[in-house]
Amino acid sequence: MKPRSIFAAATAAALFLPVAASAADKVKAGILKMSALTNLWVAKQAGIFEKNGLDVELVEFRNGNEAIAAHRGGSVDFVLSIPGTAMIAQERGFDLMLLTQNETAKASGPDAGSIMVLASSSYKSLADLAGKRVAVSALHTQMTVSVQTAFAKAGVDPSKLQLMELPFPTMGDALKAGQIDAAAHLDPWVTQLQTTGVARNVSWLYVDAVPEQPIGAWYATSAYVGKNRDITLRYVKSIQESIDYMLADEARARKNVAAFTGLDPKLTETMPINKWDWRINLDRWQATIDMMQKAGELQKPAKAEQYLSDISRQFVVK
Repeated sequence: MKPRSIFAAATAAALFLPVAASAADKVKAGILKMSALTNLWVAKQAGIFEKNGLDVELVEFRNGNEAIAAHRGGSVDFVLSIPGTAMIAQERGFDLMLLTQNETAKASGPDAGSIMVLASSSYKSLADLAGKRVAVSALHTQMTVSVQTAFAKAGVDPSKLQLMELPFPTMGDALKAGQIDAAAHLDPWVTQLQTTGVARNVSWLYVDAVPEQPIGAWYATSAYVGKNRDITLRYVKSIQESIDYMLADEARARKNVAAFTGLDPKLTETMPINKWDWRINLDRWQATIDMMQKAGELQKPAKAEQYLSDISRQFVVK
């Protein structure tokens, strides 16, 4: 089945009711300035939200942890999180309801997540970075656990790494200044650092940890969904339509990534395009959960089905 067919079959007419253009509902959604969230920006720019009767304000955050905290405080209605980080929050009592997946890692590199070193450095592999300073955007996240898992698979004891928290935009300067030895980075910064000759990849961190792991999904509180189910369903519909829109034309998608991130359009012509996918593969979710539990970030073993809601359960595929 094609993605559109799955969505159409899973969401009967009773779920998505027609909404008059004049009755747009105002909502707030958290956004990070990275290529993976271009589809959210496109949903607004291309009128997808408007078509579905929504007036969406995009609220920018520096990282996923900050976004979840703001979401809990009511600053935004919908938040994108890497699923492992949301699972940690859920285990600690946060009310987070999975609505739809947004992105996964690829089966093999190049991919969106990279462990980078200075191009001029002597480091050739993860093994060379044993005991070195590695920048991560935040501790205790799925991305950081993926970094640790990739190192462990390369024979490096992750407990010996010197993990340092730095915002993504500052990692390149920290590398150049010699303040860190490696950076766990995302596009568009990966592409910028590679094409300018500043840094190079030594590991596609998500792929090397758990290939095709989910790395982006949309959440709302169950309380919000209970009061605003129709709005929520139209938001989910818009996100999935924006993903279909991005996947329908790769050249157009690359131009949109450049427009959203501010990256030189020439650079996006060669950067690895994100793997947007709203369909949920439970096997890859389970492998991610197991990775998080093995690392000690999740305190109890869990099954992927536990994290599904009645909304997201519709989008599970074999």
